[in-house]
Amino acid sequence: MQAVICKQFSSSLIGRRIESVVRSLHGSLRMNNTELHKQGLLLFAEILTRQPEEIKLFTSSAMCRDAGRALQEALSSPVLEVAAEAVRATSAFLRYGNMLTRSSPLFFSPQGHASNRDSEKAILRRGNFLLSTLEGFRNACRLAVEFQNEPSAQENPFTAPGAENEDTLEAFSEFLLSACDSLCIPMVMRYSEQATNPALMEVFLSILHSLFVVVPHMKEKFSRKLAASSFIQLTLELKARFCSDLGHSSLNQVCSSFLYSMCINLLSAPEKTAPLSQEELSAVSELLQHGLPQISSRSPESLAFLSDRQYMEGAARQKQYCILLLFYLAYIHEDRFVSEAELFMAVQSFLLSLQDQGERPPLVVFRASVYLLATCQDKDGALDEVWAEIYYSLEDQIVLSLVSGRLFKVAPSPFDMVFLVLGQNLSFLV
Repeated sequence: MQAVICKQFSSSLIGRRIESVVRSLHGSLRMNNTELHKQGLLLFAEILTRQPEEIKLFTSSAMCRDAGRALQEALSSPVLEVAAEAVRATSAFLRYGNMLTRSSPLFFSPQGHASNRDSEKAILRRGNFLLSTLEGFRNACRLAVEFQNEPSAQENPFTAPGAENEDTLEAFSEFLLSACDSLCIPMVMRYSEQATNPALMEVFLSILHSLFVVVPHMKEKFSRKLAASSFIQLTLELKARFCSDLGHSSLNQVCSSFLYSMCINLLSAPEKTAPLSQEELSAVSELLQHGLPQISSRSPESLAFLSDRQYMEGAARQKQYCILLLFYLAYIHEDRFVSEAELFMAVQSFLLSLQDQGERPPLVVFRASVYLLATCQDKDGALDEVWAEIYYSLEDQIVLSLVSGRLFKVAPSPFDMVFLVLGQNLSFLV
């Protein structure tokens, strides 16, 4: 029956405008009729799937917005069957005629000689449209996560009767990641060059965070790509700009959660070092969970805080650990947004502060410190004599770590050899 209805409507609507279909979909979603919701979404998806390419259904951005709002409403449905059809319809909508690619000029087009007021209005309109699009995309990600534990989603792919079994949950999840990577991220970054909307960035970062769960087998690779694209710097700048007070607590929470997951992914599967033990990873996890929400300062302020040699209590010291780990993960992925000389001096002061207070940092923090010192030192000059003082203070920990195998759980990599080189260089200073 469903196949007959879809076939009749699909053939009869060729060449006609789609406003009536979208309008009917809006109206049906307001009714308390689950079957009507499913049929309307199924019809909409089939029209998009079977429509000949030479016939353009959407001739204006207003029609795209109306269709997007209808799909966003359907994605929020508490009824699983309706939400599943909404996911399939959304996938068809985004794939239709490269919809996302065609809409990108809305964000990339130059402003020409428009007045400042007109330009501001245009930027605001683009921001609102992009925010609405991202909210729908976030709903799709949320449903993809929820369906992972839903047996019916695994057994009954989002496929219309008579169609090939292509739109599986796995395929849809990978499509979401691909669409975000190739289209959503560039559009948001380009828009951010003109304006920074905290609400938009909150939705955007929540999407990136959810994609770690949507496509779990790609989370480490995706995290490395984000880190190499300066997303640590971007997120820290957002926190510094909007989260220094309580005015954007939800944005601070989203930024912190995103940074936490990305850092754990990067530390869980490092490319240049041996992976952390489960005990070390658990300790770092707890450290980041408590420390990241407290960080809302700009880079110069973070460097100054890291350099502070006054007595540090537990929470303040944890915050220093988090700042150092963020700089480390950014540097190791070539995102060097602070001066090497300033970072070198900050890490040096941090280690001397540990010595002054007789503290032993977590091993991952110590490794990060040594990496940053080795990376940021003046390549043309000799090592500062203060390194010798730091070395003697921490020498026992280095030796113990080497002997116990905590540093080298596999064959030493070039990165791990930094520790040996450091020890050899410092020995010449005594």
